[in-house]
Amino acid sequence: METSHFGVLCLALLALGGCSDVADVSHPAQLRQKLAFDEMMSQETAETAPMLNRYCMPAEDSADALHAFSGSITIPELAMQTVPAEIEPGTIHGKTTQLFPGVTLEFFSDGDHLVPVVRDLIQPKNSRSFWQIQVEPGKVWSEPGDKGMSRASFPFMLTGDVEGDAYNGIATFLYDNRTISRLRYQVVQQSTPYFIQTWFVAWGHVDARYRRAIVDRQDEIAREFRREISGRVATRDWSELQAAYDPAWLVDFDSSIDPARVTTSGLIIDGTVYAKPSRTPYGDYPYPGEMRHGVWSVTKSMLALVAMLRMAQKYGDEIFELKIKDYLHVTAVHDGWDQVTLGDALNMATGIGAGSRNVDPNNIDDGYITGDEESYNAWYLAPGLKNMLAEVFKRPRYPWGPGVNARYDDRDTFTLSAALDSLLKSREGKDAHLWQMMAEEVYKPIGIHHMSSKFTTEPDGSQGIPFLGWGLFATIDDIAKVSMLLQDGGRHEGRQILSPTKLAEALYQTDKRGLPTGETNEFGKNSYHMALWHTPYTTESGFSTATAEMHGWGGMLVCLMPNRMTGFRIGNGGTRSLEMIRAADRIRPFAPAE
Repeated sequence: METSHFGVLCLALLALGGCSDVADVSHPAQLRQKLAFDEMMSQETAETAPMLNRYCMPAEDSADALHAFSGSITIPELAMQTVPAEIEPGTIHGKTTQLFPGVTLEFFSDGDHLVPVVRDLIQPKNSRSFWQIQVEPGKVWSEPGDKGMSRASFPFMLTGDVEGDAYNGIATFLYDNRTISRLRYQVVQQSTPYFIQTWFVAWGHVDARYRRAIVDRQDEIAREFRREISGRVATRDWSELQAAYDPAWLVDFDSSIDPARVTTSGLIIDGTVYAKPSRTPYGDYPYPGEMRHGVWSVTKSMLALVAMLRMAQKYGDEIFELKIKDYLHVTAVHDGWDQVTLGDALNMATGIGAGSRNVDPNNIDDGYITGDEESYNAWYLAPGLKNMLAEVFKRPRYPWGPGVNARYDDRDTFTLSAALDSLLKSREGKDAHLWQMMAEEVYKPIGIHHMSSKFTTEPDGSQGIPFLGWGLFATIDDIAKVSMLLQDGGRHEGRQILSPTKLAEALYQTDKRGLPTGETNEFGKNSYHMALWHTPYTTESGFSTATAEMHGWGGMLVCLMPNRMTGFRIGNGGTRSLEMIRAADRIRPFAPAE
């Protein structure tokens, strides 16, 4: 899913009168003006929209928390207040989109941090709500006006039960050793949706129940959390780049995209992230390092490509030539799958699909969803791996066969996921699992501890497989670490994690090139290869090269530069990259490899 045609959230909110506080963005801590003690304890609320995010954070006169927090908070399943007033459609897949999920969350305090025990996506059982939730570490503190109680807040993300979009929020409450106040939450930023038709913000003030208890494995989880924090990639404000280089080089970094469409963007240079603030209609998001982004099809690069490269390192580069039919039961009524390889599926060149036969020139998006919605949605909503594969194999074949023309389709990458999981089980036993392998052998070694993914929902309750085509929820730190691994040739701290030969091919560091997408720019023809979009570029000195890019629905962009920098943009404004590329070239001019 690539180009967004949806409206812009904050512009819509301004039109609806829901952003009265927008002009007052993210000031440093001030004396508390909202969410004071009486308001937090009251059963009444007069709010008609979210408030500035900073009211969920420590005020200017804050101090250390007066109490340790340890136990669980139970949040009831209740209708969210939203702008607009109703989320459309009201139900998806039999679930209600207006309902905040009822969930029990377990936390403990560690210094001034509020640490959640469960860091994965949580799908409440027997819930009527469409939403899953993932919570991240927050803060604890105290303020003089709170009558001896302490305060806490934490960031969270909502996402639909089958979707890849993220809705970022913040929750806050008062607490002591016995009880908590009402819990105030607000949802203030989102990525581009698919089934959800309404761009919205949400809030609520709910009666939550606190059960104080000793947390199992608290010391172990606290140690893991401290290692996680200490291992984060260094992050600097974008203004430091502006001060170090000619500001004119960076002025159009976001390609003249309306700032309302950009959540954040930046450059990763020599192990340091230079990032712009994470914007919302209610001020900068106060937990930028914890903000999870629904990156949609960036998953194809960060997960599908990386999984293939890891398995090539384990089993040999020849896995790219293994045939899908040798690892899956293909039920198609035609022979179009007979010669399709794992590499073809990664390249979106299976020769399977419902688009036109026009390939002069070929349009990579021909046949992708538009005109094929019924078939696509039947697959998208099918319950479990077996049913999803059955829908995949209903698609017709193209006359040209595999490896000839690229036609973009999430179902190719999903089929690759099933084949890779089957391949892994054939080599390492029936209990092996693709996601677990990736977490243990790739992500954890490079310092990624809690990146989450969507999985197939299996009828027997067993662990499904990751979709691979979408479904990752990544922080900027996660994106930085995967990008640095790719830029470092698949090697981390002396250990070769990914196949260096196939990675070099993916980054166009060999003579091998991918298939044309049908798009061009002033420097030449764009191409697609191994789940990366390649944008041609020629420097002022005449050096011709290409950047390897990860693209996601709406406006998710990660751009691997030939000078080992990586640019990124999170938002809803499309994936144009040339201005980002020019900025990186000016900071460190692109040149042929020595």
